[in-house]
Amino acid sequence: MKKSFCLSILLVVCGVPALSQHPQSPERSFPPGETVIGKVTAITKDSLTIAPLAGGSPVNVNVGENTRVMKERQPATLADIKVDDTVFARGQLKGATLEAAILGVVTPEMAQRMQQGLGGGGSAQFKREDLGKKFIAGEVKAINETKLTIARPDGQTQDIQVDENTSFKKGGESITLADIKAGDFVRGPGELKDSVFFAKELVVGRPRVTGRPAKSDDQK
Repeated sequence: MKKSFCLSILLVVCGVPALSQHPQSPERSFPPGETVIGKVTAITKDSLTIAPLAGGSPVNVNVGENTRVMKERQPATLADIKVDDTVFARGQLKGATLEAAILGVVTPEMAQRMQQGLGGGGSAQFKREDLGKKFIAGEVKAINETKLTIARPDGQTQDIQVDENTSFKKGGESITLADIKAGDFVRGPGELKDSVFFAKELVVGRPRVTGRPAKSDDQK
């Protein structure tokens, strides 16, 4: 069981498409919600603050008695997590607060793999060097008519353009440019035209990682 749970965490964090290839019963499905990965900047007795690797504002993660905490592939407690650890937290995200169902410490390698999937919301996998060329992700800093200033995860700020061909979505619903505000996290594919990035689609919200844990060898 321990082996299976650890494998599930690895698969969810890395956004592996194979998650959906192993149907399981509802009681064994991975908890719904959103996943935030970042560096711990502060810790209290029942919460911690994460600076997301994907950029954007800090996220406050509440840890309750039902939160499953993992470190070094072993069950742990919030006291085992330290400032500057890289962690992932999965649960219901409301504004800047996430009620964690699962919290775990991840390696830099796992965090890097997660960053590579920022642009497509989980399905499309972009390379890091494609950021700002084939996809965009980051926090909206300013909006001037059809130009948006984006603070990217790599620390760069980039002005992008939208036009009549750009689609906008939030929570699975279509929206308009007027619904996007400074401070929103956006992501989506696009292309460079005369050195200017034109977005084909902009999705408001951090990437969702969904799916069910795969079976380990001892469960087959």
